[in-house]
Amino acid sequence: MRILLTGKDGQLGWELRQRLEQKHDVVAIGHEEIDFRNTSYLYDMLRKLPKLELIVNCAAYTDVDRAEREPLMTELINVEAPAILAAEADRRGISIIHFSTDYVFNGKKWTNPYTEKDRPNPLSVYGWSKLAGEQRVRELCEKHLIFRVSGLYGTRRRNFLTTMLKFLAAGESPCVVDDQIVSPNWCPMIAEAVEHVVHRIFNGTKTEYGIFHLTGTGSTTWYEFARMIFEKMSQLRNKPLIVLQAIGSEEYGAEAKRPAYSVLNPNKFTQTFGYALPNWQTQFLHCVNVMTCPREAQ
Repeated sequence: MRILLTGKDGQLGWELRQRLEQKHDVVAIGHEEIDFRNTSYLYDMLRKLPKLELIVNCAAYTDVDRAEREPLMTELINVEAPAILAAEADRRGISIIHFSTDYVFNGKKWTNPYTEKDRPNPLSVYGWSKLAGEQRVRELCEKHLIFRVSGLYGTRRRNFLTTMLKFLAAGESPCVVDDQIVSPNWCPMIAEAVEHVVHRIFNGTKTEYGIFHLTGTGSTTWYEFARMIFEKMSQLRNKPLIVLQAIGSEEYGAEAKRPAYSVLNPNKFTQTFGYALPNWQTQFLHCVNVMTCPREAQ
């Protein structure tokens, strides 16, 4: 089957490409092949592509703080580009998988994780752009699967894990916010879940379209996650344990406001697709195993 995969060099796009290429013909594009800010060029390029069976859109403007200073660029990449991809998928009569974020919520729901029925109300330009992107995809393509993910990390590119590992390697004690409750997710496991959905689509399994929360269970703060990273990696590398500094979000002073609570409920995804991600602790232990024993993990 032929799949168009955008955002091939991003955290999630790279992982998905490695998996999907094993069984499918993947047309993978990234910023080197196309400028997603150039909507007219994207439109023309899509029309020229031969037959496709699925579009998977991993391309996104994900610099949450910089988005506050570059709202137009954020809108072009997170709203207009997904709209063009969705319209093309609908024209061809195929499905589109699009990724969104927990940042579409304002974080004021403290009792239970957010479900797909909860009303979004973003706090940042990034959050608003991702919500608007969701809405455009839903409007323009009937066969849409929108997966909201949260706290993505991996061993490639800049993310929370790689940032903490740099501090650890330098012997530095970072300041980490302790008042934002999240559910971290390891990119390879998100990619594995998406691969499962792709196989269902191509196998002819009846698909329920809509928005789904794709995440593991459980929650933690960024500070507690960082502390687990430092404790585990210090132990494995036989290095002295560095004590982290817990601070509040206001003291940290990020440009964009983050939700204080952005935990997502994955039940709808699990029930619909028969697939459940492990809790965030188990995911991290799998990640550690890959980092320390890459050959065995493969």
